[in-house]
Amino acid sequence: MPIVVTGRGRPHEAVFLAFSAVVGAAFAAGLKAPSSLEQLVADWILWTWYLLLLVSGVIGLASLVIGDLYRALVLERAAMIGQVAAPALYGLALLATGLATALFAGAFFAAWSAASAWRLWQVNQGIRALRQAGEEP
Repeated sequence: MPIVVTGRGRPHEAVFLAFSAVVGAAFAAGLKAPSSLEQLVADWILWTWYLLLLVSGVIGLASLVIGDLYRALVLERAAMIGQVAAPALYGLALLATGLATALFAGAFFAAWSAASAWRLWQVNQGIRALRQAGEEP
């Protein structure tokens, strides 16, 4: 029997948010990125990526446990902005190296960013619907 997940707490979204929070926290706390990746991009890109992952992951996970739908969607929107920006920045930085070995990683990060942009659009639609229904605080 197929399992249908309804509501806001989509398992794949929660996994990516948790992954973002854990990886961002680990790297910000001093865990070294693979040396090959560190050498490809500038330090400020790495730190921006780490902090965007950490902040957007934590905010996104918080949005999944908040009971008030409008506030949860507003938090999720903030998280999705970070989830669009972080992989886009990192993917573009990898692609800018011009190395063929960075193509797969760049494509992965582009897909992650695109999926987050799609979710951001859905969240904005949900916020708009709540505002039109007069259910915002």
